[in-house]
Amino acid sequence: MKFIELKKHLVSEKHFACYNLCGDDLFLINSSTSMFYNYVARNNELSKMVLSTENLDSKSLLNALNSSSFFGGEKVVVINDLEVSKSKELIGTIKEYLKSPNELSILVVVSDQPIFDAKTTVKNFVLVDCNRLDLKMLNVWIASHLKEHNAKMEQGAIQKLIDYTNAYLAIISIELDKLISYAGDREITADDVESLVNKTLEYSIYELTENLGKGNTERAFEIYDEMMNNKKIAPSVFGLVQNYFRRMFYSAVSQGTNAQIGAELGVKEFAVKKAKESASYFSKATLKDIVELCADLDFKIKTSQIQYESAVNYLLMFILTKNKNTIN
Repeated sequence: MKFIELKKHLVSEKHFACYNLCGDDLFLINSSTSMFYNYVARNNELSKMVLSTENLDSKSLLNALNSSSFFGGEKVVVINDLEVSKSKELIGTIKEYLKSPNELSILVVVSDQPIFDAKTTVKNFVLVDCNRLDLKMLNVWIASHLKEHNAKMEQGAIQKLIDYTNAYLAIISIELDKLISYAGDREITADDVESLVNKTLEYSIYELTENLGKGNTERAFEIYDEMMNNKKIAPSVFGLVQNYFRRMFYSAVSQGTNAQIGAELGVKEFAVKKAKESASYFSKATLKDIVELCADLDFKIKTSQIQYESAVNYLLMFILTKNKNTIN
């Protein structure tokens, strides 16, 4: 089951005895857990129980699942942060319990990986996919959130919001609520996003490389100065630029689909799409030269031959000089 389907299921369909929340997006996991509290336990503190995995044994778990809710009705029992590799006995207990579960108990297991492998058939159980949403599902979530709040938003504004937040739903959720409140009864525009939404560091790196590729020297150095003047992020700027150019080069030379490239790089399709957009402003030969220079500068930073500020300055000047699109 996809995260995007969970709310409708909990509101209108028969519940499973066990839900396994698993994925790389903590916001989705926390949002899913909240849905169980809201739509199953009805926000009643006495109808929910959170179990720590520390010292949790099979007997304690079964006691929690088989006990009745104080006010009757369904009860939610949550196990947080279960490490599957260290919990074989507990998982075995859950599997056995699900053969004849308490109809009034809903077990929610938050784990680092699925508690049952794909080949195992388990009744009364569903795996909830809490991995980061792809662009299609992200747009579906945004549309649903806007509808819930009787709000409207230009398609261009939606795309800009996704770009500025680097497609992180946790940030999108906060920024979208801010935009809805600001716009009131009117449609949210791209200018609203430009004015109100904070750009992620990842977007700033994308914006920097795009302007370097276009030869927009003045704007490139404005973005660079903004980042380097932030003492918290300045030391990480070189590494982020280096990683982004590696991603750009790999995306440019690879013959795979965005999904395949993303899987190989360990990033989502959205990140590959943005990398390809940035790479289009450079030749493959130029990207190769930049990646090689980054590796050389990285070694010099680590061996104290150069300061990171000087390394970034040198790198930017090299890119502007090297790239054929540079505007004098």
